[in-house]
Amino acid sequence: MQEIRRVQRFGRSTLMISLPAEWVKSVGLSPGDTVNIEVLEDGTLRLAPLSMVGRRRERVLTVRVSSGSSENLLTRSIYAGYILGMDRVVIESVSGVLSEAHLKVIRGVVRLLIGSEIIEHTPKKVIIQIMIDPSKYSVTAVVGRMSNLVRFMIQHIQTSIIEEKPHLLNEVAELENEVDRLHALSARQLLLAQANRSVSKYLGIKPTLVTEYRAVARSFEEAADSLYRASEILVVRGSEILAKLARMSEIVKEATDTLLLIVDRVDRCLSQLDPYLINEALNLITEYHSHIRKYNEMLFKEFGLDEAYLAIREFVDRLNEASNALETVAETAFDIAIEKTGETLDISRAYL
Repeated sequence: MQEIRRVQRFGRSTLMISLPAEWVKSVGLSPGDTVNIEVLEDGTLRLAPLSMVGRRRERVLTVRVSSGSSENLLTRSIYAGYILGMDRVVIESVSGVLSEAHLKVIRGVVRLLIGSEIIEHTPKKVIIQIMIDPSKYSVTAVVGRMSNLVRFMIQHIQTSIIEEKPHLLNEVAELENEVDRLHALSARQLLLAQANRSVSKYLGIKPTLVTEYRAVARSFEEAADSLYRASEILVVRGSEILAKLARMSEIVKEATDTLLLIVDRVDRCLSQLDPYLINEALNLITEYHSHIRKYNEMLFKEFGLDEAYLAIREFVDRLNEASNALETVAETAFDIAIEKTGETLDISRAYL
């Protein structure tokens, strides 16, 4: 309902407009009641009775399953409900009791979703309550935590090879799980920010930057996936590959040290949003790609074309995949920098 009303003078310095009668009736507003007025970023006003501010209807997603329902589809459904900002996800069986496989899926997904827990568990129905205060999780803080976890994954891989400590590779999988948990949380927070401007203020980002920050979080998650796959190659092939890589420890250290440097540079890109700094980070990643080709040539000369070399080559390629994901973070940081800067972007100073 849209209405156009004329502003009138009330007294010497006060301007006023009358409120639409239909709206006043629908919200139950009476003379003497208090209203909340919020000034939005675009200059418009949001008006609501004070009694309605903070009052929100609980959002519930009900997922009905049968004994033959896909476990993957159930996982995606719960995950989607979490990301879309639901307060509860109800899983109920339409064909008797919930199957053992479905119960296992539900418990597994709940463990992966920060702030969720099972509050009701009957043979035919499970209710997941999601208890997250959006104001407690800044998007930049969540993304920063994801970046740190990626850094820790690289350090564990490096140490497992150079010091021949294969048990550290198991920790890489645990760290990757934590990145997945934070990625889901960031997606939930960002969609809530897009739907509610007041939430975006708590999160410290503009609604116009939601897409960019989702790309950043997704890219860190992809970097973690690549590092996990790199560690899995070493786990599956065992001591044989670790021993051969240990012989080439200088290459391994250089490759992983540079990747750690890229993570640090990308962190600075996100915190400082300096176009020159971002450009330096992108140049470093481009240089890293050429180093990867050099490493592969050196490894081939050392080991020849055998199964061990192919496994090591795949391991190095996974490190390169991680750098590709970090490159996307830096590119997105450039877009955020432009948005933060405004209509004028000064890149006139000499680039060294």
